[in-house]
Amino acid sequence: MSLNEIAIDTEALSRRWAQLQFKNNRKQRFRVYRKLEGMLRMNEALSRSLDRLYQNASEMGKHPDRPAAVALREWFLKDREGLGLSDAMEGWVPDSELYMIRAGEESGTMAKAFASIQTIGARAREMRGAVTYAVAYPGFMIILVSFVLWMFGVNLIQNMRKTAPPSVMAAMGGVATVSDFIANWGIWVLVGIAATSMFITVTLPVWKGPLRAKFDMWPPWSWYRVLQGSGFLLGLSALLGSQVPLKRALEILEDQAKPWLRERVGSARQEVLRGRNLGEALRTGRYNFPDPGVAVDLEILSERADVGSVIEQVTDEWITDQIEVLKGQAAITRNLGLAVVGGTIAWAMQSVFAVVTEVSKGSGGMSGM
Repeated sequence: MSLNEIAIDTEALSRRWAQLQFKNNRKQRFRVYRKLEGMLRMNEALSRSLDRLYQNASEMGKHPDRPAAVALREWFLKDREGLGLSDAMEGWVPDSELYMIRAGEESGTMAKAFASIQTIGARAREMRGAVTYAVAYPGFMIILVSFVLWMFGVNLIQNMRKTAPPSVMAAMGGVATVSDFIANWGIWVLVGIAATSMFITVTLPVWKGPLRAKFDMWPPWSWYRVLQGSGFLLGLSALLGSQVPLKRALEILEDQAKPWLRERVGSARQEVLRGRNLGEALRTGRYNFPDPGVAVDLEILSERADVGSVIEQVTDEWITDQIEVLKGQAAITRNLGLAVVGGTIAWAMQSVFAVVTEVSKGSGGMSGM
């Protein structure tokens, strides 16, 4: 391999690394979007905006290898070659943001597209936070209870078995049995829970069909439905607000969706092509997507001329309600978990007192003899 080939490979590797960093740095991307939005609203040419942002990100060329600087420099050069911004950004930003930028190009509302991406990102982050909060607490409580029983079994029961008479062990009751099970099988149970959780997580975006639609009404599948449904509605309202026709907006969302979401958006698009409004299309699909109540609301309101703002309002209200529901579920789980942990500790302490009582009886009997 020649030195020139090595240099080319190194350059390509550096570009790929910068691309990966920028694509996974939400804060950095949104900072660029916010500045681009402001410049475009002031009617500044896109090429000049990208060049100025590059100078800013690289500190006037002193740090051209920074991910944002590499991205902006490439976008600027491709814009000079006549490519659209969405084509230049491909690979640098997530698909969920790229389709919004492409829609903004089609409708001539690039500034609004960047604003919509930031709005969607903020609301999606709230939804993810609420879902994570609801999921994390049950897992934490299961691990905490298992740890309490495991420590109880290792530090007390196993040592007592070596010296205590059968009557003392009998006084332990079911705690000894549960602790033995956790000591012998606890790791495998945790591995099974982890494997099941991983399986559910992996299949969430790909499993589809009528059976999945029924599962979507129950956690954790319902959490995924709410998360994806909110993103779908926010994206749709942004596209419609950018003057993209409903059929084209659904087509854009369908193209970039994973199998589970593609099935639902595709069903809605087919119904729209048959002449139904958005709410009717979502309800007729019988996928409970994004939510039966939302579909009914949209069926009534979709006839209005400002359907984009209507969807945005309905979505915002629904997301707020769902966040409250998820927080309520997490609070209930937390309280139940605390009660279970407290009850487990009390149960273990009761067994300890029973052992102490039995040992005292045995000591009294020995003294009487």
